[in-house]
Amino acid sequence: MEGGATHVLAAARCLARAGWEVGVATAGGRPRTSRAVRRCHQVPPAEVAPDAWVDAVAGLVAQHGYDVVFGADDIEVLLLSARRADIGCVVPHCAHDDVLRAIDKLELVRVAESVGLGVPRTEEATASTLAAVDGPVVVKARLHWDPAGAGEARHLLAEVCSSAADATRAAGAMTDGGGVPLLQEALDGGLSALSLVRDRGGRVLGVVQQRSPRLSRRRTSCRAVTVPVDVDLLAGVERLLDELGWWGLANLQFLTVPGDRPRLIDLNGRFYGSLALAVASGVPLPDLWGRTALGEVVEPVPAARVGVRFQSFFEDLSRARLERRGGLVRDVASTVAHLPGAAHPHADLRDPGPGLRLLRDKVVRRG
Repeated sequence: MEGGATHVLAAARCLARAGWEVGVATAGGRPRTSRAVRRCHQVPPAEVAPDAWVDAVAGLVAQHGYDVVFGADDIEVLLLSARRADIGCVVPHCAHDDVLRAIDKLELVRVAESVGLGVPRTEEATASTLAAVDGPVVVKARLHWDPAGAGEARHLLAEVCSSAADATRAAGAMTDGGGVPLLQEALDGGLSALSLVRDRGGRVLGVVQQRSPRLSRRRTSCRAVTVPVDVDLLAGVERLLDELGWWGLANLQFLTVPGDRPRLIDLNGRFYGSLALAVASGVPLPDLWGRTALGEVVEPVPAARVGVRFQSFFEDLSRARLERRGGLVRDVASTVAHLPGAAHPHADLRDPGPGLRLLRDKVVRRG
């Protein structure tokens, strides 16, 4: 795996507890504080030196005998997929053209709509479409990282724009960063996600659905809770994945406006931010993905337990300071009250190092 982010930590913990030997390759972070990580390797930044990154990963595979390599973010997924013949072990993805179709946000919307899933209106940001903007619109990159682009950003961030001038500025900045900007309908709806692992035959090995009652300032889940799987939504997702030729892990994110059906806004073919919730609810997605990638016959696990909670505490605290729902004191108190019993991206009594390190870093910064 590449990276030191929270989703990598959640995956490492899940894999280690299932008996895997885990190594993490990173250009910056220090995930070695986790007991789940057997080895920590330094590699060049993939966004700066993609060829050197591939060579470094291949060298680590040869030296340590790793069986499978997972990408932490879209850039690593795309590089591993495109250069899988050079890696020297299993790269757990479908054919590269299908990986591109799924990660390409414009193509994803087109395919999703064709199989009957709800989607937001999405189009390329051209001079004419930008001039026609009237009200809020989301400017987002067709690919978070484009191997054909000239930029060195790991992740081209989406931006909600309120006018044509604002959208034109954001689209220009995205183009300068090496991306292809899209305009997507801004939906004022609740965030939810459906995450699953499928084997190469399309059989679902594990599935979890969640909703996110509180979002961070980055519009990611700082609180989430597992809910019963919507069988109709799952059927639509399976049609989409069939059409894409997708197997392995898929994390699909939806926005739902009251009175409307869920609309698909993203597909992550990698570990994702609230992955710890799936694992805590009884669905070990990383282990299922790894074992099916190696060709094992994997039996499906029961659907996730309902009502399991997730909290990214410090992001939730930052949100409370900003939103002040019912007032600052009440919102902060609600955030603290949510702490016990929730799955957390860092804190884990069986692996205290990452949580203690995060707490130390917060104290040092405030000092």
